[in-house]
Amino acid sequence: MAEKIDKIREEWKKNRIDFFVGSTPQPFSAKTMNSHQFNSKDYNGKNLLIFIYGKKSLERDHNLSYNMTDDLNRLFTEYKDQTGFIGILEGLEDDKTVYEKALKDAGNIQFEQIDNTKSPQRQEQIKYNIFCTPARILINSNGKVIHSSCGGATDQELIRKLDSIKTQQK
Repeated sequence: MAEKIDKIREEWKKNRIDFFVGSTPQPFSAKTMNSHQFNSKDYNGKNLLIFIYGKKSLERDHNLSYNMTDDLNRLFTEYKDQTGFIGILEGLEDDKTVYEKALKDAGNIQFEQIDNTKSPQRQEQIKYNIFCTPARILINSNGKVIHSSCGGATDQELIRKLDSIKTQQK
């Protein structure tokens, strides 16, 4: 039984992009919400920041000072000259109205987004090993994941790494 579980685990891992710190993720591509083809190979030799989030993360809570869309747009404005950006909207969505609202809300983000939601009629475009949202993955110009974090507001460690990249490229 243990061998069978190990075999299932290995098969599952083989079909997932590894976004854990220290890994070198396999190349991936997917169609963006603007019908462009995103290919991570286009970022070989460049830095890439990936945001993985669910539709709940896009909802503006007027009782809170934090807003994820504003946070992502601020990061994009500050670091777009040194780092590529891609967003991945994920989750299970079988209510067409809710799904369309999530896509509209994602359109408020200033960089390309991949619709990675699934429903009974639609499968994910990309499979990866991140189990929390929102998540931020920073891949350096050597293709290694140097940052992977989960949760709301952008953490200071990610800002420090982006600032370091920005300083090195001046």
